[in-house]
Amino acid sequence: MRNPWLDIPLSDYESHISMPAIDQADMLAAQFSDALLRFSPESVAVIGCAGGNGFDKIDSSVTSRVVGVDINPGYIVAASSRFQGSVPGLEFHVADIQSGSLAFEPVDLVYAALIFEYVSLPESLGRLSGACRPGGCLVTVLQLPSSDIHAVSPSPYRSIQALASCMRLVSPEELAGCAATVGFSQESGKTLALRSGKKFVVQTYRRADG
Repeated sequence: MRNPWLDIPLSDYESHISMPAIDQADMLAAQFSDALLRFSPESVAVIGCAGGNGFDKIDSSVTSRVVGVDINPGYIVAASSRFQGSVPGLEFHVADIQSGSLAFEPVDLVYAALIFEYVSLPESLGRLSGACRPGGCLVTVLQLPSSDIHAVSPSPYRSIQALASCMRLVSPEELAGCAATVGFSQESGKTLALRSGKKFVVQTYRRADG
C-alpha cells in the first residue's frame, strides 16, 4: 500500500498543524528547541522534518551539522529551499526509516516527533540507533490516545484524513521497551496538554556507549 504521507501536500500539512484548534506546529518546534538547548549537540538529525519546522531555532555556533530526513521528496525540496542558505552544515535525505539504511553519519541528537505512530517500531528504532552516536540522545514525541478526541483532528485539509488508515497510537511504555532492545535507555519523560485537549508525551533516551 502506498504511504499516505507521499500524497499530502506540504501546504495542507503545515496549515493543518498550525490551526489554532490543533496548535501542534509551535509545540513541535518548541520541543525541538528545548532539546537543542538541553543537549547542545554538535550534530542533529530531524526525522520527519517536513518543511523544516523548528530549523530557525538552530544555533549554528553550537550545532554545526543538521540532517533533515523525510519520506516525501517534495517536503525535502521545500525544506532545502527554505533553509539551505541560512543553516550551515545542512544536509537532506529522502528515506523511509522502516526500510533500507539511513545514508548519513551518526549524530549526537536524533529528534523524532509524531513519527512512531506511522512506522514499525522495531525496524525504525533499530535504524535510528545506528544513526545515533554512542552516548548520544534520542528525543521522541508521542500522541496519547483520547476517548473523546479524534486521533487525526478534523480540518478543512481533507488530504490529512488519509492518515487515519495507517495511524497507530503507541504507548510510552511500548516505545521504551522497543528502544531498550536496540540500546536506548530512557532518561526522562513529560506530558504536554494542548488547548485542543490532545496530550503528548516527550521522552528522552540515551544510546549506550560502545
